[in-house]
Amino acid sequence: MPKVMPPPQVTVRPTPQIPTVPPPATVPRRAPEPPRPTPPPTVKISPPPPAPAQVDSEILKLMSDITRYHERRISVLDMFSSGEVSGRVFKKLYDEYANKVKELLDFHARKLDELKTEYEGKGKRLDDIKMGIEELEVRHKIGEVDDQKFNERINMLRTEETRLQNALKQLKMNIDHLGRIFAGKSPREILDLDAKTRSFSDALGKLVEEGKISNEALDMIKPDIEKTLGFFDSLIGERKEKERTLREQLETLQARYRVSEISIEEYETKKRELQQEIDKIWT
Repeated sequence: MPKVMPPPQVTVRPTPQIPTVPPPATVPRRAPEPPRPTPPPTVKISPPPPAPAQVDSEILKLMSDITRYHERRISVLDMFSSGEVSGRVFKKLYDEYANKVKELLDFHARKLDELKTEYEGKGKRLDDIKMGIEELEVRHKIGEVDDQKFNERINMLRTEETRLQNALKQLKMNIDHLGRIFAGKSPREILDLDAKTRSFSDALGKLVEEGKISNEALDMIKPDIEKTLGFFDSLIGERKEKERTLREQLETLQARYRVSEISIEEYETKKRELQQEIDKIWT
């Protein structure tokens, strides 16, 4: 029998091992940081400005008293004209109020002159200070004055300059207020006072004839009344003249319409415009 050959041996090579790579370590995530707040902007704090100038209380009271006694005097005139007060009481009160007005106006004139003189003096002093500042700056620039002396002297001069400027503002405000008698009254209210005074002035002759005022009282009152009317004219004279001119234009307009020179539409339009201008005068 033939020999049976054994099957050839097959050598099985082991599968090469792939080295295991450990997974990367897990790094815990950090929570996101909250946004940082934006710092507030830097604010440069400046020193507070000086207090605004105000009219002195003494001057406010003076001007208020002048207005008050003017009104009282005119009210007594109006009451006497309408028969509400006797001649004796009228004369007593009128004299009292007229003397008080004169006293106040005399003080007003003295105070105004005093403030104007003070304003002029401080204005000259301020000019000298400004010149001193300019001179000091020049001497510093050319080396005649060192930094330390310059800083000391310039600070003193600047402080004095500011003080004088504030004092001049205060003085000017007081002077301006003294120049506005009846400042608290509207033009219409002043016109009413003027009308009452003028009405009494026109009736003086009749009051004497009726024996309500003696000739002696008339001689005392009449100059004061005329002075008062002149005072009112200084306040509203220009307004009264403007109104007179506009009323003349209105009268002329009416005449042109009556003679058929202009139509009714033109007349009404122009009349309305003129009346509006008249109303504006006393607002």
